[in-house]
Amino acid sequence: MKKVLLLMNAQSGQGKGKELCYRAVEGLSLLGCIVTVFPILPKHKDLRTEELVKKLGKDFDLIVCAGGDGTLHYLMNATLREKLDIPMGYIPCGSTNDFAYSLGIPKDLQENLRAMVEGKCFYYDVGSLQGKYFNYIAAFGAFTKVSYGTDQELKNNLGHLAYLLESLRTLPENMSQSIPLKISAENFSEEGEYIFGAVSNAYSVAGFSGLPGQNFQEKMNIDLADGEFEVLLIRSPKNIGELGEIAGTLLRGDIPEDHPYVSFFKTHYLEFQGEKPVEWTLDGEFGGAYKAGSIKIHKKAVGIMLPKIEKE
Repeated sequence: MKKVLLLMNAQSGQGKGKELCYRAVEGLSLLGCIVTVFPILPKHKDLRTEELVKKLGKDFDLIVCAGGDGTLHYLMNATLREKLDIPMGYIPCGSTNDFAYSLGIPKDLQENLRAMVEGKCFYYDVGSLQGKYFNYIAAFGAFTKVSYGTDQELKNNLGHLAYLLESLRTLPENMSQSIPLKISAENFSEEGEYIFGAVSNAYSVAGFSGLPGQNFQEKMNIDLADGEFEVLLIRSPKNIGELGEIAGTLLRGDIPEDHPYVSFFKTHYLEFQGEKPVEWTLDGEFGGAYKAGSIKIHKKAVGIMLPKIEKE
């Protein structure tokens, strides 16, 4: 019988965590698991994810979190810091659930629970920025504050629409900012002014999949366990015409190597240096502000339970 630690974030996805709690406990119990449940309460020191995993994690065969991508972000960080080789399970009930989509986690709860108990552990790459780990994206610039700056009550009431409304509200501010940085990677070195930058390992970001271009996944050849990041950099437009050119390029998904405004490349690491601290978001959570730093990849660093793929 598997011993399961189930961590519930009741605030995620318009309060869906509360609704799922009993169904998750019942489903895991019917699959022969012994389930211990704790709520995630960030304002209470002893009920934060990192504290729960630190005190209890080593006593379980599986640690499951129910919440959004931010909830999984904290669980993954806690697991790595405690050096626990224990697989994770993820019940996505946030507003966007980007990483759940990338992992191929079943939308059906019972199918997902069965995968956690009877499926296969998939080990995937994670990144780190100045010692802080992230599952699928580290980003700076336009709209990155939206993910962690949107009011929780608004997210509970409106879900993904809350992010769109906040993006519209901050549109003038985001379009006018310009961030001077020197960026270097494996086969890339450049100094310029940027409106946005993302280091990612996912098929979907901010609830949008297939951007840029309908065959984004195929064109970028994304693999969550290949030891490489996908990097997207957008230089600051000087006028509405340049902004239109950037938008058109992203929508077409056709990014030439010598494009004047947009760069895309794959790399094992990335370093940056600026004139003043730049704020970063990690998996939609605030990741700190740094003048200089490096982003590293940790190949197949953590495992998550997924359905077994039937061989044809």
